[in-house]
Amino acid sequence: MPTWRRRAVLTGGALLVVGWTKGAPYLASLRLGDLAFRDLPDLPPFRELISSGALSTEGAIFAGLADSPPADPAILSLRQSVRDDPWTALYGQSHAPAVPIAVFSDFRCPNCRVMDVRLSDIAAEDPAAIRIVRHELPIFGAASVTASRAVLGAKLQGAYREMHDRLIHTPAVTDQAYIRHLAQEMGIDPDRLMRDMQSDPVTTTLRHSRAVADVFGFIGTPAFAIGHTAFMGTVPTSVLRSLIEAEREVL
Repeated sequence: MPTWRRRAVLTGGALLVVGWTKGAPYLASLRLGDLAFRDLPDLPPFRELISSGALSTEGAIFAGLADSPPADPAILSLRQSVRDDPWTALYGQSHAPAVPIAVFSDFRCPNCRVMDVRLSDIAAEDPAAIRIVRHELPIFGAASVTASRAVLGAKLQGAYREMHDRLIHTPAVTDQAYIRHLAQEMGIDPDRLMRDMQSDPVTTTLRHSRAVADVFGFIGTPAFAIGHTAFMGTVPTSVLRSLIEAEREVL
């Protein structure tokens, strides 16, 4: 393991132990189902969900850490613009009164599939109540990057949602041959898709999402922002509903 990776793992482990030692008594005192928050430093008015009575990161805090390359210089330069206007960086333009939800996911992440179903079920009940903004955060290797580029390339042909739904619910290892096959099934131009996957707009979008994730501390998937509340990991549908309603009251 390269020295920088070893240091990152050791430092992260030490911080996790310290954080748990200091936070455990407080978390243990919470009643099941309580929602507890803390402000995110330098990102007002955003806050972090630290306990829902059922929050599970299931190892997400270290997901992708060992395989993460040094930061792309282009991403480093984007971080300041995210800090200057984190709301727009997360959600784009506002569409009140819908509650905005930013989703950071990897197509090879099983928990991302679980949370996608839960959010989709809520959206189906009242499509105007929430607005889901999806950020591709490929952290599990080349197949994840290919899948992320495929959905963003398909978006340029108006087929983002269909490509997303096909990839998020398939256990297949994604490669360009498989993406080409899906494009043909979907009736979009496979040759154009292959070109668009490597295009500057797609690369720029991926860099933007990576920069937003870095600023908010999302080092694993799934990760979310619901209005002003950010968290990583899985939560039950009931907690999602509670957060959405709480944010609706302050928008």
